[in-house]
Amino acid sequence: MRTFRKTLLSIFIVIAILTVYAHFIHPILFFGKIESQYASGYKSKGEPITFKSGEYTLSGQLITPQHISGKIPVIIFCVGSGSQSSYTNSYYRFLDSLLEQNLPTDSIAILYFDKRGVGKSDGKWYNTSFEQRAEDVKAAADYLKSLPYIDSSRIAIIGHSQGGWITQICLAKYPETFSGGVSMAGPTFNVKEQIINDYTSMLMCKEKLGPEKARERARNRVNLEYFITSLLPLKEDWWQLNVIRSFEPAQYLSNIKKPLLLMFAENDALVSPQNSIATLNSYFPDGYPANIQTKTIGGANHSFKMAELCYDGPNRNRPYSEEAKKELAGWVRTFLLK
Repeated sequence: MRTFRKTLLSIFIVIAILTVYAHFIHPILFFGKIESQYASGYKSKGEPITFKSGEYTLSGQLITPQHISGKIPVIIFCVGSGSQSSYTNSYYRFLDSLLEQNLPTDSIAILYFDKRGVGKSDGKWYNTSFEQRAEDVKAAADYLKSLPYIDSSRIAIIGHSQGGWITQICLAKYPETFSGGVSMAGPTFNVKEQIINDYTSMLMCKEKLGPEKARERARNRVNLEYFITSLLPLKEDWWQLNVIRSFEPAQYLSNIKKPLLLMFAENDALVSPQNSIATLNSYFPDGYPANIQTKTIGGANHSFKMAELCYDGPNRNRPYSEEAKKELAGWVRTFLLK
């Protein structure tokens, strides 16, 4: 009986420590980081839509030109990570500035949708793999193909942050569906390396460590994160990490044949452009294939707002990069409206 009580006490102590770590010590990971920057303020635009992806019904919004003549191309936007990552919440300013006010919306349609378990969409985001998220985007494209005014040969995908990984998967797995895509601040390396990137930047900015020392400490910290979160996934973010922890984008990037623009941001604390390009170079030692382009946006952060790497002030009024707007609009005109 005494041994049993000691075992129960030990289990209780471990759970208590992990719970405290989860809620008070553990810094916010990649998951949900962008979401906290903006308050909800989305105003309904376009037509509310729903579509099926397997057993799930997903909800979104389809924006079309006021006057449609013939068949038009369409962009599906893929949001980033976290429970608050919705086109109606954390992304509404991003989408308004970089897409709706920037792209030729008199000639194209744009589809937004909430991922599983967000907004009115069925399911749970935190137990959804990246490949399953890509299946949902494919289902969105299949829905669009059923509309008489959509050109099924010109369906593109633009994904931001974690959505950049989804863009890469979609182009590799479904080349018959997607005509091309843009990965905005989407890593070319794996999940573990992304979190190491995040911690490295934090240590450089908060503790003024040099890059090598910061990276060494970040790697040790992430190894501990992986161990702790695998024991008891007490938070949704931790559950999600267990689902995606082994994801490697190399197999997808190496098999993309459709036009892909990889947009990075010079001052991105979560996804280092230098590391991203170095990783991409390792996949293509003889040079990138002609269908893959890269562009690093000067002076921009992970949200493509103008801010220094260690900027720690309010983001609401920081301007979006004009260079990023120009790059996106140029890609759309070249690959969707040519």
